Amino acid sequence: MSLAHVLLGLLGRAPASGWDLGSRLTGDPALGWNAELAQIYPALQRLLRGGFVALRRRRSPKGPPRREYRITAAGRREFREWLDEPLEIPKPHAAALARLAFLEKRSPEARLAALKLYRVLLSEELTHTPPGTTAARRRRRMLLETELRWADAEIAASLSGRTLSPEER
Repeated sequence: MSLAHVLLGLLGRAPASGWDLGSRLTGDPALGWNAELAQIYPALQRLLRGGFVALRRRRSPKGPPRREYRITAAGRREFREWLDEPLEIPKPHAAALARLAFLEKRSPEARLAALKLYRVLLSEELTHTPPGTTAARRRRRMLLETELRWADAEIAASLSGRTLSPEER
């Protein structure tokens, strides 16, 4: 997946400024994509040069004119072609997942504390994740619920005194 396609998808919902697009990405973790404004603006410029988006300057009651991007017919075609590509299993790239993969390297007490903290984070995130109206949002909620069940099972195993042999550490 590319940031450009995610931006086209968001612009397919409604025209937006680069700032608005950044806010939408941050506000909807179900999209499965994060990007800084320093990444969004160059991607928008490439889309603009390619004819996939159009730019319109609008007056703003505060500050300089607002740059609003909208998807073009070519952008809609490109987005549909991208959507038609076969789905694949997502490949995570997150430091937190790597740390979870090496929990057994920590002392039992530190492992349990980390798992309990992770469980709290999952629970809070699930509380703030409403039932989905889209497949992506339903997927996000189900992943959080599954991850919470995993954390509970790991905490239970840790509390039951399950220990690893030195070779497994």
